[in-house]
Amino acid sequence: MGDSKFGKQEIEARRPLLAGVNLSSRLKTKRGNEHVTEQRAKRRTASRNSNFLNFQTDRPRLIKRRTDDLTNKKGNPGRQEASAIAEILSIWPKIVEYTGLSEYEAKVYLCLIGLGSSGARRLSLFCDVPRTKVYGTLKKLIDYGLVVEIPGTPKRFVPASPENAFSAILNIVKNKVNDFASVVRILAETHEAVEKEAGPHSKIVWYLSDAKEIMEKCKEIIRQSKQTVTIFTSADGLSLLFNSTHKILDELQEQGVEVKLHSPLDPKKNPLARELSYLFEVTKVEVATPILFVDSDHQQFLLARIGLQGDEKKPESAIFSDDPTLLSMISLLLMSEKNPLKTVLL
Repeated sequence: MGDSKFGKQEIEARRPLLAGVNLSSRLKTKRGNEHVTEQRAKRRTASRNSNFLNFQTDRPRLIKRRTDDLTNKKGNPGRQEASAIAEILSIWPKIVEYTGLSEYEAKVYLCLIGLGSSGARRLSLFCDVPRTKVYGTLKKLIDYGLVVEIPGTPKRFVPASPENAFSAILNIVKNKVNDFASVVRILAETHEAVEKEAGPHSKIVWYLSDAKEIMEKCKEIIRQSKQTVTIFTSADGLSLLFNSTHKILDELQEQGVEVKLHSPLDPKKNPLARELSYLFEVTKVEVATPILFVDSDHQQFLLARIGLQGDEKKPESAIFSDDPTLLSMISLLLMSEKNPLKTVLL
């Protein structure tokens, strides 16, 4: 009875030790299995890496070659050649407009002009025309006389001379231009004849209301004179003109331009008129209305009205024109020797 009790207690005391032994053995077994798995994985990875290295070693070395050389050997356009062809192809819209060719026909013909001679495949690479369309386009160009086929295999094509190919079209265009020019000339003659017999028609006259602008325009018209300048003005207008344009009048006199002055100031009595008479032709006329009229070479004129602005006499308004009919009418009113104008109402 005592032995059994002791044996039971001994077993209970040893139980944790036995559990530790079992746990330790399990860990060793697990670690051993993991080690084996790791070794196998390393062997498989090493095997794959060695195969990859062998594969890389067996691969041929690639040598970088120039694109121009590679493409030219295969018949494709090189850079310089393609650039030259692209430049000549840029005028295809003009060829279409002037000759009536289609876009594909114009491009193929221009491409042949740049290449000299070529096969259909090479043409399609250069001129951006589908290869399936190139043969049909070439056939049409042959029918037009713009392309010649060289016998042989493979087929090659050369362009006809542009001068010979387009000479007929060029002559047609020239004839049309000459014919149209004659039509325009006939229409112009008819219009001019009818216009003379027609009713009233407008004349172009410009109007100014600023004193400074009026005097600037007056100086401009006088300065542009090449042969004669005729001035008809009142006493105030002559003083105003002399103060503003005396240098221009001196220059015209040196250039041989004839200057004629008509005013109510008498050169025998008025100092200004006397001084001007030494250089220019001065004529005394009766002018009651303050005006300033300038006629330049019988081609353009200015007519201004002079008024009192403050304490000074300045041009208030003016008209100018280069219409010959208006100029001749105003000159007739102002310069008539048989009936000199004494009063002008604006």
